[in-house]
Amino acid sequence: MEHRGQQLEQAFRAFSAVSGQLEQSYRYLQDRVVELTHQLETVRAERHVKAQQAEQLAERLELLLATLPAGVIVLDTDGRIQMSNPAAREILGFDPMGERWIEVARRAFEPSSASNGDSITSDGKRVTVLTSALSGDAGRILLLTDVTERRALETLVNRNDRLGAMGKMAASLAHQIRTPLATALLYLTQCRKAALPEKYGVSLERGIERLHDMDRLVRDMLVFARGGGPGERVRVTDLFEDVAAAVAGILPEAAQLEIDRAHGTVEIEGNRSTLVAALTNLVRNAVEAATDAHVTLSAKERGGRIVLTVSDSGPGIPDAIRGRVLEPFFSTRSAGTGLGLAVAKTVAEAHGGHLQLDSEVGRGTTIGLELPIRIAHEHGNEAPVDTIEGRDVA
Repeated sequence: MEHRGQQLEQAFRAFSAVSGQLEQSYRYLQDRVVELTHQLETVRAERHVKAQQAEQLAERLELLLATLPAGVIVLDTDGRIQMSNPAAREILGFDPMGERWIEVARRAFEPSSASNGDSITSDGKRVTVLTSALSGDAGRILLLTDVTERRALETLVNRNDRLGAMGKMAASLAHQIRTPLATALLYLTQCRKAALPEKYGVSLERGIERLHDMDRLVRDMLVFARGGGPGERVRVTDLFEDVAAAVAGILPEAAQLEIDRAHGTVEIEGNRSTLVAALTNLVRNAVEAATDAHVTLSAKERGGRIVLTVSDSGPGIPDAIRGRVLEPFFSTRSAGTGLGLAVAKTVAEAHGGHLQLDSEVGRGTTIGLELPIRIAHEHGNEAPVDTIEGRDVA
């Protein structure tokens, strides 16, 4: 009996020891669970923060792509389009999602590119296409840039540079020609005093007339080269008087020049001779386009500026050449110098203004010089309208 009691006591002590060990293990496991739970929550929180940051970054990238002026296209390893931004779709003219880039390029761009390598879309846009490989051979990214305006500006700058060089050359050439030209005119004019046979007299007058034409061309070249900016205060009515006198000898018999003298007391800060030359060129162009044209020279005030206009009832300017008529030396007439409108444009810009052109085939042309003004109304704006017909000057 005593032996059995000892066994039970030993068993109890063993059980107590095991229970203690189990309790310690349980507490350790509880502590470990708490620790792991905390670590898991920390990892979850960090992942949540990273996910939010990734989502915010994706949103910012998406917003950036949406607002980029350049087109962005992402291709997969097979060359299919996985993503495109609005600028790319606008440049291409359609949504290329899922299509192969090689097919999209054939559809969007003309077969032949520009001489500088630009791709040209069907609607005339000039586009540069740059490509870059994504990391890990994951595909490619394309950057499409619409350079239409940039190329136009480059062309304009190059054109202005050429015109500047041409202007210097024209001025130099004109100065070299003026002296011998004046001498030739003087000698031929003196020949009028001699009693020449009629046929020689006619040839003499034709020669003098051609020399006057050349002298006018030289003056136009000098005006074009210099521009003739502000230099004095001149009234509109005085400009019109000078123009009327200048065209009196060249006006065809069937042509009619009407001068509206309203706003004649308005003063312009400018170079009188170059303004007269510009307006005279415009009137001459009008009557050369149609010898029976009705030409009107008038002025209109508009917001602190004045527009000097020359309107005619001639054939108008065809759309095909309207974009070129302001280019120096461009003319549709074999005997034309092509400087009339170019001189008028240069003079207007030299006075802080610009040239306006409005023409309709079959209904005539109106060309205006819009210039800054000085108001000097002495007798109001109401004034008579004078008409000059043929070679008669009123």
